[in-house]
Amino acid sequence: MDLLIDVGSTNIKFQCNGEAGSIPFPAPKRCDGLFYEVDREKLFAEVEQIVERFCAERVFFSVQMHGYLLARGGRFVTDYVSWRDKRGEGQTPAFSLTPEYGVHIKPNLPRLSLQTYKETADEFFTLGSYLVYRLTGVNASHITDLAPSGFYNTATRCADDADYKLPRAHYEVQKIGDYKSSSVYSPVGDQQAAVFGAWKENCYILNLGTAGQMCTVSEDFVSGAFESRPYFGGKTLCTVTGIAGGAAIGDFAGRARELEKFLYAEYRSAADKLPERDYIIVCGGVARYHEELLAGVLKRMNLPYEFYKESDALCGLQKIAERTK
Repeated sequence: MDLLIDVGSTNIKFQCNGEAGSIPFPAPKRCDGLFYEVDREKLFAEVEQIVERFCAERVFFSVQMHGYLLARGGRFVTDYVSWRDKRGEGQTPAFSLTPEYGVHIKPNLPRLSLQTYKETADEFFTLGSYLVYRLTGVNASHITDLAPSGFYNTATRCADDADYKLPRAHYEVQKIGDYKSSSVYSPVGDQQAAVFGAWKENCYILNLGTAGQMCTVSEDFVSGAFESRPYFGGKTLCTVTGIAGGAAIGDFAGRARELEKFLYAEYRSAADKLPERDYIIVCGGVARYHEELLAGVLKRMNLPYEFYKESDALCGLQKIAERTK
């Protein structure tokens, strides 16, 4: 029996033995200016409660990316610094990144954000590695969760020198350790899991959650006007980030025509930056609630499209779990 847990930005969703449910992701403990932090203990308690409830043989995670925590001497000295946190804004990076790192320099990049810290710390955790560390005592995760930190060259499979001990990188989803009677597996990025659940050959994936991404899979490493994110099986997930998702749609309440024009510009621009594909698959939670709106936008793009409204990161985790048996 497998327990699948997707730690998203709005909800923590789970599925096990035919039962599925969700609970709200904890509200921020700090949300002012450039800062966005979530109580680490409250977050872990929610996840642990789900794990305890099912006592599954195996536990698989997908997680929101770009967030982190710090520890010193085995004790955590920060709460969870979310991907919504932009304290790196205005910082001059003391490093450079090539496309092989799978991420661009931007205000919410953990490696840039860390330049603002005065506190002493000696160990770095992503959200995924934090959760499995609390369960197993091992600080490790899958490269799809780790690369967004900015420390990992996915081509050389090496991490840069850092002032902190970094999580061990897995390039296959594998067992990290045990929590009581459950085997805990390396967490994966929620975007990659969602794409894995919906992927077909030669298509764009428009993944719409709180924020949106347009992406496509390349069999080999390729770079361009997008992030060359790591994917499963050594493939590359060519991704345009920061496009309109559920949060942006909510901002246009009552302005339907203006919203449709805005979304078309966002999605057309994103597709033009990626390797050319023949059609579009729309997935993610927003696809369930805004199909009519999104259909009107997609018709203007002159590409066939289809909605995978029931396909999300949990669907991808299910396929991942099946392939690790």
